Amino acid sequence: MSTVTSRAGALCGVLVGACSGLFAMAAHAVAGGHVPTGPTLVLVALVCAAVGALAGANGPSRAAGLIAAVGAGQLLTHVVLAVSAGHHGGGHELMPSLPMALAHALAAIALGLLIGLVGHLYRVAASVLCWLMLTLVHRGRPSAPRRRHHAISVVVQQFLLRSGLGMRAPPRVVSIGG
Repeated sequence: MSTVTSRAGALCGVLVGACSGLFAMAAHAVAGGHVPTGPTLVLVALVCAAVGALAGANGPSRAAGLIAAVGAGQLLTHVVLAVSAGHHGGGHELMPSLPMALAHALAAIALGLLIGLVGHLYRVAASVLCWLMLTLVHRGRPSAPRRRHHAISVVVQQFLLRSGLGMRAPPRVVSIGG
C-alpha cells in the first residue's frame, strides 16, 4: 500500500471516529441528556478511537464500509452514553427510538459519503502535488562549474610594458644623495 493511500486511510479513520463521537454526543444532548464529562467522556473517546482505527486500518474504505463504520460508532457511543446515564438516574433507554435511529442512519449515510469524498480528494491533491514537484523542482545533476577567463586589459599591459618596469623586473634601488 502506498504512503498516500495509507495516509488517506488514516485520515478517514480519524474522521470516522471523531464524527461518530461528536454526532452521537450532540444527539444525546439534544434528546435531553447531559454532555458527558469525566470517565464517561474518556470511555466515549476510547470507543470512537477504536472504531476509527478499525475503519482506517486497511486504507480508505468504500462508501458502504465508511457508512457502516460511522453507524457502528454512533451506536456504540449511544450505548455507552445510555448505560452511563442509567447509572446517574438519567433514565435513557438502551435502544434508540425509531426517530432517533432514523436520524442516526441519515447522519451515518451523509457522514460516510462525505468522509469517502475527503479521502478521495486527499489522494487527488497528493497526486497533483507529486506531479507538480516532479515538473517544477529540478532534481537533475548540477551543471559543471563555468571556467572564467581572467584577461588583463590590453591598455594596462601596454602601460606596464612601456613604463620601463617590465613585468618581472626586480624593484629599482633608490639611493638618496649618492
